[in-house]
Formats: sequence, structure tokens, C-alpha cells
Amino acid sequence: MTAPTVPAVPAPGTASAANRERPSLVPYIVTELRNTVIRADTIIFIIIMPLAFYLMFGAMASYGDFDAGRGNVNAVVMVNMAVFSTAMAATSVAGTSAVELAGGWGRQMALTPGGMRSYILVKTAAAVLLSLVPVTLIFTAGALLGARCDSPLVWVGSYLLCLTPTIPFSLYGLAIGLWFPSQGAVGIASASVSVWGFLSNIFMPLSGTLFTIAHATPLYGAAGLSQRPILDDMVVTAAGPIREGMWLQLANLVAWTLILALICLVSRRRAMLHR
Repeated sequence: MTAPTVPAVPAPGTASAANRERPSLVPYIVTELRNTVIRADTIIFIIIMPLAFYLMFGAMASYGDFDAGRGNVNAVVMVNMAVFSTAMAATSVAGTSAVELAGGWGRQMALTPGGMRSYILVKTAAAVLLSLVPVTLIFTAGALLGARCDSPLVWVGSYLLCLTPTIPFSLYGLAIGLWFPSQGAVGIASASVSVWGFLSNIFMPLSGTLFTIAHATPLYGAAGLSQRPILDDMVVTAAGPIREGMWLQLANLVAWTLILALICLVSRRRAMLHR
């Protein structure tokens, strides 16, 4: 008489044949995008406002058809407003994530098959995809309303580089949300991007002390890199065009990304200590 076969019991933390299946992230991403897009602050600050600024300062401006590098002024304004909209979108999505985590949503997500990794992937994908909405609208408006680039490569390069602010401003929104975990604070954080836009030489050319300050703002590097397919080393200031190397814009982008990442780490540890 043979002994009955006893099924092996997997060790704790190891995967078994009947392990939980990881669900598809696509429905979660679609739901996240839908819930974000229909919010009033998203429609106003991320979609309508940057597009309206482009129409006022680019498409409808008397100077819009003036030559500027490999395009015209209209195209430069188009890129600037697209960069601004990307920063707004990334800040909004990441800030909302921080509020959710502070409210205990992270513990709930950790119990799901996807875990926190899936949550982070969904939020990152949502930030990038949400950024594509206003950027695509602004570039479409630019193509229809007189924005000119000398080649398709300039168009494509400008479009892709407009997504540069996604990483630093996702960290910016996350930091604000972790320090001040309320939906109101997230709205203020998104609105504060407008201040950074002005101080970063995006909304209007600056000069003197203001232009010096612009080099230390979090949007300056991303905006400068996005303009490079059109303007190359040229930077437009109120005192006239000047030339700056790419290293300065890259240094700004990397420095702010590291600073904001450090603030997020400190904020997260602070929140955990207070629990």
C-alpha cells in the first residue's frame, strides 16, 4: 500500500503554479486617464489654458511669421506652450498620486496582484499619455495656423522633446503632494507651474536679473532643450538673441530632477515616521 502523495507547499514569498495572475494594466490606465481628463482643473489648466496662450501669443500675434532659426516665432511659441502643458499634466497626475498614498491607497494597492509596481507604472503611463493630449492639440493647432518648421525632423524632434518635463515635474507634483497631502495643495502646485513658466523665459522673453534667475528655475532646462530643434544654440531674450550651450540646459534639467527626487525621498520618510 503506497502512501498518498502530498502536494508540495511553496515557501512563503515564492510563486506557485496557482499564483495570482497579474491583471492587465490597460483598463487601469484607461480608467485613470478618464478620471483625470474629466476633472475641471485638468480641462482648464492642462488643455484650455496652454492652447489659449498659444493662440494669443503665437498664432494670432503679428510677429508670429517672423523667421526664428529653423522655423518661425509661431513655432517657438507652440513648443513653449506644449512644454508648459506637459509640466502641468505631470504635476497634476503625480500630485494626486501622493494624496492617494497619504490616504492609505498604497497599502490597498500592495495587496493586489500587481502591487505597488503596477501602481507606479500606471501613474507614470498616465502622466505621459495625459501630456500627449495637450501637446498633440497644440501642435495640431500650430500646423493649421501657421507654425513653420524647415523639415519633418524638426517637427518630430520638437514634439518628442516637449515631453522632457514629465520626469522632473512628476517629482515636483509628488513632492508637493507628500508634504501637503490634500487635493487643494495639488491644485496650487499645478497653478504654480504658471509662475515657473513666466520665470523660465517661456511666456515672454526676459532680460537682466530676471533672465539670470530663469537659469535656476525648473522649467528652463526642459524648455531650452525642446526649442533646440528650431533654435539650436540661440536663446531669445528681451535684449535680443544670445547663444548658450546645450550643457547649461542639460545641467539644469539633471540638477532639478535630482533635487526633486531627494525631496520626494525625504518627504516619504517623513510621512512614514509620522504613522
